[in-house]
Amino acid sequence: MKFHIESLQLWLKSKQRRFVTFLPNKVNVITGESHTGKTAILDIVDYCMFASEHGISESIINENVAWYGLHIHVNDKIYLLARRAPEGKVVSPDYYLSSTGELPESEPIPNISESVLKKLLSADFGLDQDVKIPFGGRTLRANSRVSLRYFLLFNTISQDIITHSDQFFDKQNKPRYQEALPRIFDIAVGIDTVENILKREKRAELERKLVRQENLAAKTEQKREQFNAQLAETVARAKGYGLVADNTAPDATIDALKQMVTERESGAGRYVSAQYEEISSQIYRVSRKIRGLHRFTTEFAKHKATLKETGDSLQPVAYLLKNFEETVQTSVFDDILQNLSQGLEEIKHATARNTPLDSNISEIIKDLESQREKLEKDLHALPVEMESFENDKEKYIFIGETKAKLELYSDPQSDKAPDNSELIANLEAEIGDLTVAPVEDRKELFTKALDEAIQDYITLTKAALGNYGDYRSAFNYSEKKLHLRKPRTTTTENVGSSSNHMFLHLFLFLGLHELIMRNEGDHVAPFLIIDQFSRPYWGEDDEKDGKGEQDVDESDVAKVRLALGLLDQFITTANDMGKEFQMIVFEHINPRYWDGLKNVHLVEIFRDGNALIPVASG
Repeated sequence: MKFHIESLQLWLKSKQRRFVTFLPNKVNVITGESHTGKTAILDIVDYCMFASEHGISESIINENVAWYGLHIHVNDKIYLLARRAPEGKVVSPDYYLSSTGELPESEPIPNISESVLKKLLSADFGLDQDVKIPFGGRTLRANSRVSLRYFLLFNTISQDIITHSDQFFDKQNKPRYQEALPRIFDIAVGIDTVENILKREKRAELERKLVRQENLAAKTEQKREQFNAQLAETVARAKGYGLVADNTAPDATIDALKQMVTERESGAGRYVSAQYEEISSQIYRVSRKIRGLHRFTTEFAKHKATLKETGDSLQPVAYLLKNFEETVQTSVFDDILQNLSQGLEEIKHATARNTPLDSNISEIIKDLESQREKLEKDLHALPVEMESFENDKEKYIFIGETKAKLELYSDPQSDKAPDNSELIANLEAEIGDLTVAPVEDRKELFTKALDEAIQDYITLTKAALGNYGDYRSAFNYSEKKLHLRKPRTTTTENVGSSSNHMFLHLFLFLGLHELIMRNEGDHVAPFLIIDQFSRPYWGEDDEKDGKGEQDVDESDVAKVRLALGLLDQFITTANDMGKEFQMIVFEHINPRYWDGLKNVHLVEIFRDGNALIPVASG
């Protein structure tokens, strides 16, 4: 990404125009006295870049300005964007844009909304509506659009933060930006990419869908059991009240309940009573058959006994036949004897063994007794005393409840889930096709590369770090803070002194921008605004050199020169990489401190009435 600020534009209420011009690929320094508007430039840049609140001083600055503007170069485009001055604490919604960078002949006239302008610039920063906050917080909602303003956290080191011992990024006292930093850090520095984030979000969405489908499939059996349990309870109550026949088949219970609700109007007891009568009748008929067969068996046994007695009475016939020659024979004796003999043989044959008739009757009796036993069990299973309703109201309430449940049962989802196996297979295939680059390994590599870059800066300025000149860079990824580690140890040191903290801030931001440029970052603009890095070295006597610039203590001159040399060297490093980078520095120091530095450019000296708002216009 290419970006630099060509100029700051102010349209004064006095109809004058004030502009401050900056050069690309330079450390642009504005130095001079306090209360001349140097720090206000940072607030103006922030205000023009869609700030929802502002820190521009009302006195001297805002009371004299009608419009604030920036003339900027973004990639191959030149924009002039301006915003009407706020009224008190209320920011203005009025914006002006020239897509060619052309200045209006007079005061700007609003011609674009903030949302459209922000969307336009966001596209230049490689951000579109698909780039979302990956996880939410108390202030930021998950999946909300990433704001261009979050990436501006990498472009400013304000005077409030430059010597802070614990905070390295501006606006961390505001929850929105505090939550935004860890959420956009990876994409800002190149650990992650928009494409990879979109793939990861897509995979996460597919995995959520897959979990829902798997849960639905897993709950199918449980849901079916719940359905069957409620159905069985309703059917049991209906049977108990005599509203459904007790012999209703399981697969016909719903139809039986529907029939009860829609068609049957009879009172309790009809169906159970009918069952009693039917089973009782069957038991009676079976018992009657059993009794008839028992009577037949008894009579048959008596018949056989009679035959046996008759046979005994005919035993003399056997004697006569045996002593036939000794008897007195008449003309009919022979016939009588033969008939008696034949009857005796038949009686012996009939009473000698059990006949097939005996076995058949016994089997029939056993079958009938088993049938009667089953019928008796069925009879005993029926309620001895049927449940009854107190009144018709209770009956109709039960029927109404049953009707409501039937409406639930009629829903095809109620007793079974749809077959989602194909959907699950498709989701698994889609997830398998999405190749998402792992981020954890890249985080570790980024941290190592950042520490290596920062170590070069430490070596370059080791004389300014005193006892910590030989320490090692130790960037804490989770905290987004830079520490120093004693060589060959695993613990970090509390470096102390605002001077050391100032250098740590410079080290971190320069290291981040170097890696962003090396990673071809699209989302962080290659510029850095630093407000008064020399604050730790201001002379206590506040002496001036006669030109309005402040000298630092002589013992700290070398440190200030080293800091300026570090910034100068960074511009050279960027150019050696084929990149462009712009710095804007607000200072109090004397220009002689950067003598010999080829990349430092003096923009203006605010003194003797020269200020952001000229004294004559006040």
